[in-house]
Amino acid sequence: MKKILIGSLIGAILLFGWQAMSWTMLGIHDKAYLYTPAQDALLSSITNTLKTEGQYMLPTTPPGAPHEEMEKMGKQMDGKPWAIVTLHQAYKFDMVMPMVRGFFIGLVCVILVCWVIQRLGKKTFGAIFTTVLTFGMICFLFVWYNQHNWFQTSWEVLKGELIDSLAGWGLCGIWLGWWYSRKP
Repeated sequence: MKKILIGSLIGAILLFGWQAMSWTMLGIHDKAYLYTPAQDALLSSITNTLKTEGQYMLPTTPPGAPHEEMEKMGKQMDGKPWAIVTLHQAYKFDMVMPMVRGFFIGLVCVILVCWVIQRLGKKTFGAIFTTVLTFGMICFLFVWYNQHNWFQTSWEVLKGELIDSLAGWGLCGIWLGWWYSRKP
């Protein structure tokens, strides 16, 4: 149990630390979100039009539309502009709770990885490192690439997430590889 607790705590700190650096000092995600000087006019138009917080795909068919109508719209929209808008009613300049949740999610993920490592037959550095890196790549491929592939997410967004998966989980893998393969 001590191995899992210490391994997970330090692994989560490494993941969290990498994320903090990649989003701030390293600028890996700088090109993921573009700037437009028309932001005030766009935001005003969006908030005057959309009254419910949520994510909108523009254009789309109304809820419950028959499959034929969806298919017709898809053909009409082929090659034309479209957007996904995520609307929040109020911005809160508070990073404490998102950071706490982010760390907790990382901790849970590393606990799960440690649980898998505990079940490995031979706990060599290489076996542990590749297990952890595989876990990180599964997270990236399923969450970012598979889910966002449907929305044709730009490479600029995916690239930063791929770097985070490789680097963050790589650091965690180096730590856990050492932690679990060392002689007591």
